[in-house]
Amino acid sequence: MSNIGKIIRVNALPPQGERETNVIYQVAAPGAATYTDYAIDENGDMKTPAADSAAQNLSDDIVKISNPDLVSEGFLTQAQFNQNINEELDHKLNTPLIDGSTQDFTQIVGLDANGNTAKLPAGDLGRNVANSPLTTVPGAGLTLGANWTLNTSGLYYSVTGLADVSSDTTFNMLLAQNASGRLGKSNGKGAFISLPNQLTESEKTTWKTVMNGGWTTATMSVFLINPIVVDNANNNKYVSLIGANLNFNPASFSVTICDINGAHIATVPNSQVNINNTTGQNLTFYFNFSNIPAGTYKIKLWNGVATYISGVTFKVASSLDNIDLSGVTWNVLNYGGNINDNIISNNTLFSTDATLKDSGGNSINFPNTGTVVTTGLSSQICTMMDNFVIEVAVFFDNDPAVFDSFGGLCTDTLNSLANTLISGAAVQRNSFKNLLGQTIPGASYSNAQRMIFQKSENILTTVLYTNSGSISSISNVNIDNSPIKLKAIRTCYDTIGSSLYNARFLNLQIISAYKF
Repeated sequence: MSNIGKIIRVNALPPQGERETNVIYQVAAPGAATYTDYAIDENGDMKTPAADSAAQNLSDDIVKISNPDLVSEGFLTQAQFNQNINEELDHKLNTPLIDGSTQDFTQIVGLDANGNTAKLPAGDLGRNVANSPLTTVPGAGLTLGANWTLNTSGLYYSVTGLADVSSDTTFNMLLAQNASGRLGKSNGKGAFISLPNQLTESEKTTWKTVMNGGWTTATMSVFLINPIVVDNANNNKYVSLIGANLNFNPASFSVTICDINGAHIATVPNSQVNINNTTGQNLTFYFNFSNIPAGTYKIKLWNGVATYISGVTFKVASSLDNIDLSGVTWNVLNYGGNINDNIISNNTLFSTDATLKDSGGNSINFPNTGTVVTTGLSSQICTMMDNFVIEVAVFFDNDPAVFDSFGGLCTDTLNSLANTLISGAAVQRNSFKNLLGQTIPGASYSNAQRMIFQKSENILTTVLYTNSGSISSISNVNIDNSPIKLKAIRTCYDTIGSSLYNARFLNLQIISAYKF
């Protein structure tokens, strides 16, 4: 064991060949308050290094024997320590001083949880769903291993460039989302069924109309079925429905005859239904009732969206009590007792213009426009004791240039120039009105306007209609022996009796009349 005892105080540790042996050098810089001990053995080796490594000369011959951890690790000399440091430094990375790319610098360092390192490909730096090979190579895709959420934070999220598959019937599923935002595929039933709950009443009507090809889907109604009774003879019968919202989509509708409980009896072929009206106020069909037993029936309608069964009924009878019209006559009365040479009256037809002549053949002028020129009163057709249906056509030979002329039912015993109608219509130039002045659209001299009078017990129903619209009314009548007659009232359009407009004809034609 070394015998070290002599202490030498110096300002700097002498170089290794100039040191004394078996001594301790106490090194202190000039003016320093502390010093460092260096023990030199008999061979000139330093056995006890200074505690402050910054003050040591890292000579290969120096050993920090004061650090037991280094000694236990096998470092006996500074040379061994320095060699180990150099080897460790060889495994360290240089501080990057230049810019590069993943093409030139292809590796990066990865670190696991235990501190172990490995080289990783630098090409994966910055990879994400948008630019990774998951989406940029053929056959690429993404498989989730757990629930995954994309929160847009209120920002726009778009998927563009998709193929148009509108004509591909295999694309029959919808992308659906629940209240929590979860996405899934759906056949659309849930959304379709709940759609009406999201719409206002106006939007529902608009949507239904569009779905029905633009044709109305408003609530249907039938106010009157005419005739109210048909027989089941082996021939076609025309039936008219008067109501509202009866303008159907020609490609999607049906008319069905059903019993009073709504049970199906027969379907009217669509080819036998005339739905060419614009107001939806009437619908006409023809049908052979020969296979329909006598009884009371209703009409069921389907407009492509909804089904409606009429509240009113009609009857099928084995036979009808048709009124004999062959003996109908007409009593004529002219203004001032003058002569009208242009009247036609032959049982079911009464036709008159507004031109009069005196006994000398001279044309008669009138004091005012609208003066009653001629009236025609039929003989009795039936009485108020009867339940009856009378249908009358009102038409013109040319431009309907009549001024407030009238036609309809009355109970007069004697003819007069007064308007004594209990029900009927007024005709003016280009207008067809009820007795209250309400206009039915579609009046034309080329089409017969219709008046239908139906009496059942003490209720008289009047329907005025054209091909474009209708107006209905109901009135109470007395059940008595009062005669039912038709009356035509022709007024002048001009005060000049021979004017062209006064020469136009007003025509009333009885189409049918029967009792039930």
